Amino acid sequence: MWTLQQFEEIFDRYQASGLRIKEFCRNESIVESRFYYWQKRLQEHNYRTVRESGFVPIVFTGSSSLPANKAVHQKPIPVHVDPIPGNFLEIVYPNGVKVRVPIGTDPTQLRSLILLTQ
Repeated sequence: MWTLQQFEEIFDRYQASGLRIKEFCRNESIVESRFYYWQKRLQEHNYRTVRESGFVPIVFTGSSSLPANKAVHQKPIPVHVDPIPGNFLEIVYPNGVKVRVPIGTDPTQLRSLILLTQ
């Protein structure tokens, strides 16, 4: 029986291999059903870890998307601007990174910038 940490190492090898699960399991002498069992446990563990961290992912709905070859043009951003309190929304991530968005920012532009970083 593996531990979750041991399977994470196996799963990393699988992902790096570029093989299908069936092929990888055959090469590693792993019973395929056992691989799927641990893959599910790993997914559940990662889901719980993300949920417990308090991080809330941003999910966009709708079919509009930014074409891959289209550049986003925007006004230059000053190096430092002291915002007036109440004139911006602030998102603070668990790792301490802060994102300040001026109130009235075009949601379409904000969405396109977020999608470019993925």
